[in-house]
Amino acid sequence: MLFDCRGHEVTALNQNAVDHFDNTVSLFLAHSKKTPEALVRSLDTDPQMIIALVTKGFFYKMLAKVTMDPIALEALFKAKLSIRERGANHRERELLQALDDWCYGDLDKAISRLDSLLDVYPLDALTVKLNHACQFLRGQNHSMRASTTKILPAWNESIRDYGFILGCHSFGLEETGSYSESEKTGKYGVELAPNDAWGTHAVGHVLEMSNRPSEGLKWLSQYQNEWEQCNNFSYHMHWHKALFHLELGQKDEVLNLYDQFIRKDHTDDFRDISNGVSLLYRLELEGVDVGNRWEEMAVLSANHVNDHSLAFADAHYLLAILSSGNHNAADAFIETMQQKSLGEGTSQQIFRDFGMPLAQAIRACKVGDDNTCVDLMLPFFDDLQQIGGSHAQRDVFHRLLIDAAIRSGRNSTAKKLLNSRLQARPENVWALNRMKKISTSENITSDEQTEISA
Repeated sequence: MLFDCRGHEVTALNQNAVDHFDNTVSLFLAHSKKTPEALVRSLDTDPQMIIALVTKGFFYKMLAKVTMDPIALEALFKAKLSIRERGANHRERELLQALDDWCYGDLDKAISRLDSLLDVYPLDALTVKLNHACQFLRGQNHSMRASTTKILPAWNESIRDYGFILGCHSFGLEETGSYSESEKTGKYGVELAPNDAWGTHAVGHVLEMSNRPSEGLKWLSQYQNEWEQCNNFSYHMHWHKALFHLELGQKDEVLNLYDQFIRKDHTDDFRDISNGVSLLYRLELEGVDVGNRWEEMAVLSANHVNDHSLAFADAHYLLAILSSGNHNAADAFIETMQQKSLGEGTSQQIFRDFGMPLAQAIRACKVGDDNTCVDLMLPFFDDLQQIGGSHAQRDVFHRLLIDAAIRSGRNSTAKKLLNSRLQARPENVWALNRMKKISTSENITSDEQTEISA
């Protein structure tokens, strides 16, 4: 009988395979660029290792590309064959079934299964991170927090990778508004695991939400040598730096980060495209000429016309295509989104309830129909987290709606949205500037009416 570094039984040929997989999990927690190599080493050592095959399937599903689904399915089928030949323990069977749920369209069921596993195996770091990642894709911020809250009593500093678990907990705390507790937890976690990019990033979110951009830049820079060893998550960390510079009005530095780091490698991962798209749109809202940068984003986004795995990703793809001025391509993209919304499954439901109305709102905004944009977005605005992503990532759509309301003269709606924003982000410079813009506009209108009466 073989066991991993936290005492869980593992079905494998030998301890060497198990040790390689332990290393894979630690690297996965760190968002390390070496994670795929470590997983390959695990499977080279034992090609039928069930938990490694299942993990491979999850990794490919997380890419949210239709072309990657066959690879995830192949891993799933190989794991099922391995179980027939070798058998498997309860944890391995449940992880396999969770992957099966997701591969066949029911991400919510997969999340429920993963979360239930943590009731039995609270020290299962792999399941903690998989569950956390899937909940994040679904925008389940309170579930993220609840999942890590219930397992933390089983963990302590003597257990491998404890700092990374604290990083996950910190992010859940931040996304549910417990900023002080999140900052404390995240900093403690990073102290234990300085290479925990997710924990470093969680504290960065706190500093962004609480309008502390100078502190945010200092914090991220302090650990930059660590998080630059990450996979494409390093681009996202530079994106966070760019948000702090934008808040400080340092727009040239934002463009420099965009060109030198965020879009340096011209990748087409949905997370990387989302970084670029949301940053360019923020800059344009502030009157910055972004040149021809939209072209790259639009071409890459149009290539995802048949993916439609995540409404969050599709909203960014569509925003890029429309911002490049290609309305025909945008309409074709929306049409294929509509087809995706048909049928049963988690993603279909999200597309029907949120993805499609958000897409139509973005289109209305970009063709100058701001009233329609506001009408489409307001009914689901309070539940926008259902598309996935973080508060900071979805903020681009908040800004889109608020500016559409201002441009269409719906000042009372804009004020309500801005006041709600200021409650969540006290002293937010962008919101205060928009409030000032509305006040100036209303004062001018009032003065004009006075002159007419006179």
